[in-house]
Amino acid sequence: MPSDTVVQQACKAADGHRLAGSLDRAKTLYQSVKASDGDQWCAVDGLRLVAERHQDAVELVTAGQLMIRSGDLAGAEDKFDDALRLDAGSAAAVAGIARVSDLKSRLLPTAVSNSDRFYRDWALPLGRLVVVAAIGMLVLYALAGLCSRWLVKVDAVAWPAWIRRTMGSVGAFLLFAAAVMAPLFAMFSPFTPTWTECWVGALVIALVGVGAAALVLWAARGDEWLRWRALLLSLDVVMLAGILSMLLSSALSYDVRLMFVHITLTVIGVLLTAAALGQNLRLQVEVQQSDGSVNAASSDYLLARMKGLGTETPQSLHKSTSTPGNSPLSQIPVEELSVLPAGKIVGSLTRLFFALRPDLTWRARVTLVDDNRVAISLSRNGQHAASAVFSRPDLHLPEDPDQERAKAQMLTGAAAFILVQLSAVHEALQDGLYGASQWRSVALQVIACSKSLLAEDETRDATKVRLLAKAVDEDPQNELALFEYLWASYGLQPHEETDFGGFAQAIDAQYHRCEGVSKVSDRREGWMPLKIRILYSSATQWLNGYVDPGDTDADRTAMLVSARESADELNRLCDPSEVVWKGKELQRQQAAMRPLARNLVDSFNALQETTEAGQVTAQHSHEGPPASPRLAYDHACTHMLIARRRDLGDEARQQQTEYAIEDLRYAIVTDGDKKEAQGDPCFTELRSDPRFRRLVSTPQVRRRKRLRTETL
Repeated sequence: MPSDTVVQQACKAADGHRLAGSLDRAKTLYQSVKASDGDQWCAVDGLRLVAERHQDAVELVTAGQLMIRSGDLAGAEDKFDDALRLDAGSAAAVAGIARVSDLKSRLLPTAVSNSDRFYRDWALPLGRLVVVAAIGMLVLYALAGLCSRWLVKVDAVAWPAWIRRTMGSVGAFLLFAAAVMAPLFAMFSPFTPTWTECWVGALVIALVGVGAAALVLWAARGDEWLRWRALLLSLDVVMLAGILSMLLSSALSYDVRLMFVHITLTVIGVLLTAAALGQNLRLQVEVQQSDGSVNAASSDYLLARMKGLGTETPQSLHKSTSTPGNSPLSQIPVEELSVLPAGKIVGSLTRLFFALRPDLTWRARVTLVDDNRVAISLSRNGQHAASAVFSRPDLHLPEDPDQERAKAQMLTGAAAFILVQLSAVHEALQDGLYGASQWRSVALQVIACSKSLLAEDETRDATKVRLLAKAVDEDPQNELALFEYLWASYGLQPHEETDFGGFAQAIDAQYHRCEGVSKVSDRREGWMPLKIRILYSSATQWLNGYVDPGDTDADRTAMLVSARESADELNRLCDPSEVVWKGKELQRQQAAMRPLARNLVDSFNALQETTEAGQVTAQHSHEGPPASPRLAYDHACTHMLIARRRDLGDEARQQQTEYAIEDLRYAIVTDGDKKEAQGDPCFTELRSDPRFRRLVSTPQVRRRKRLRTETL
């Protein structure tokens, strides 16, 4: 047939060009044969042979380039010659021969040639690899951040920290591997894919997918797994699709199959990273005026409140009811908090940056409608999570002419709202709330106990008790508010009217009640500051009741037993050899309370009749490091307890009295200290001492005495 002759002639001509190395001309002739010309199989085979010959030439060029790097110029030249025989049009082979010739002309390499070769062979390719990998990593990371709003529900409880870190680390590693391997394989071809690599890839997909799903099911307790069904379904679909597409596509090359593995692992990495990012405890706050402008000062104040909510609780309550430690409510680390800067241009750019920042999970916007009203909007992963509008009358706050203080009270309420909402999904924050679940209760308690948030007038103490009572009414499970109310209500009573034994009994009743603070494990460190305060208050009030002459002997014995129990437990919590705390704030409080706890134990040792008088007095010498004013006050109490012992001689009793006066000179500074010492039962026997009367007398009392003398 004439058409068959034309096809054969075209194939023969193309075969000649192919054998001569003119692959481009051979390819053109093969492609000129059309399906309508008849037998075109010779053209199909010819195109396949051209492709194989071209691939062989490329591999020879690559081998020659590697030989140049190793210094084998002769072997490299042979490789390039072989590549030209296979593909006469190979520009890479021609360039390789020219490079070999240039290197042969310079038998002794120079610093410049070595520098150029290093830049050309290593610095430039690696630089391109790093740039492409970094861009790919940023794109994948941003994609994971966008997916977090779809995978993580706004009310989904965050997983335990170790599970989040594990999932996030695996996801980040997969994203890093995807960003690096894609350009690395394309640029350097480090290995040739085989069936083994494909099977290993399928096994990795199965292990990562099944392991991630198992962790999700384990972390989601009860019905909580339903909130993660999007993540579970996505993992299952991606895992099965990747494995099936790789194993069942037998017609595809190993390169394509390995590409399926690469894509599948990349998608799994995006899903795991998105799930981890969507559970971060990172909060951005913004306070704006009613006109929409950002209030930088108010934003900073709210940010500080979020970090240290409740740290302005009184350092020392009346009648030795408190410890020199704080009870901070917020446990959010400083690095997890941020604030939008003021200024239109900077603020707009910052909003754009934070909008694209995938690890910034929570955003809170507080709008100061006016001096008495606040609106709050809280979002998680870009989705609305909670909102609230409240006013000063809603919180039962008194009228305050100071507008700045009134604004601070409103911002404190906003901080309490945000913190309680966060604690609902980040359960680690609940320990710092001491059982509180209602934000109004937290806000009222903080406002009542913060020295800067209530006006300093004659109604301050009564207002404080009223607000604390309302806080307990709002949330009876708020342990901190309950004990603050107890301490504040007894603080209103004059010392001479206080029933110390009844006060201590009320403290212990609340402490030991069902599901009370006493049942909290030592591992929950967030509760320990309050627990230490309660135990110190219990021990000191039982001790005051014991030395108060108004109680019966039977009551005194029971009081001493109860006081010793509280003091022993306090001493255990403050002893670093018994309990080692992880938190730095708690470690500092433990160090500060350690001498106070030891002094309480020494006080009870002094009261035991089995302890010899000589041992008791030796335990309370004034040798050693200087004491704090609070510790010096407690030392004075201990010295007066020792002076009460019947088996003590007059000289030793007088010495203990001198020690007590010396400690009180250092401890009594303010009018509050003087008022406390006047009514303290420990100093009953000192009230007739003129030195004690001078220490505890106020300037007004001394002035009245001087005027009376002048009148006489």
